[in-house]
Amino acid sequence: MKTKLLLLLFICGLIFSCSKDNILETENYNEQSDYNSRRLEPTETDPIVLYEDLLMAGQNIVSGSIHVELIDGTVTVTYNTNADWEIEETHLFVGDLNDLPTNGGGNPKIGKFPYKNSHPTGTNTVTYSTIELNPGECVYVAAHAVVKNVNSGQTETAWGNGISIGGNSWAMMFEVCY
Repeated sequence: MKTKLLLLLFICGLIFSCSKDNILETENYNEQSDYNSRRLEPTETDPIVLYEDLLMAGQNIVSGSIHVELIDGTVTVTYNTNADWEIEETHLFVGDLNDLPTNGGGNPKIGKFPYKNSHPTGTNTVTYSTIELNPGECVYVAAHAVVKNVNSGQTETAWGNGISIGGNSWAMMFEVCY
């Protein structure tokens, strides 16, 4: 009789210990599942830097920089000038190379660029949010500015450093890809 009772207790112990392990595994799984459902997804995406280079005035004067980022899928272009320079005007093209406005000689028609503005005295930073860019896509950027040296009063045409657009001007562009 004692043997039967001990055997019964042993079997019950095995059953309960297995059930307890299964319960613990299930509890851990549920805790993990609850954890996953409580995790917050980021509400903002970090900007992706697509391009950074110099803003060249008068062909060989560094007057600042051009910074291109992808923010929430949109190409964002920022012009920044050095302390001695300020921005008077900006003209920006972002898109397919075939859509870049040029004249018959291949020179850019900056007045036809889709993003443009005149800026008040003392402007050192200008930012444009332009077009959406999907993974695997590339666009060309032509970033033009009229900049003024605050010390000398010298006014110059400036371009974001890149490759020649063509024609007989020193206008430049660059390609960015996502």
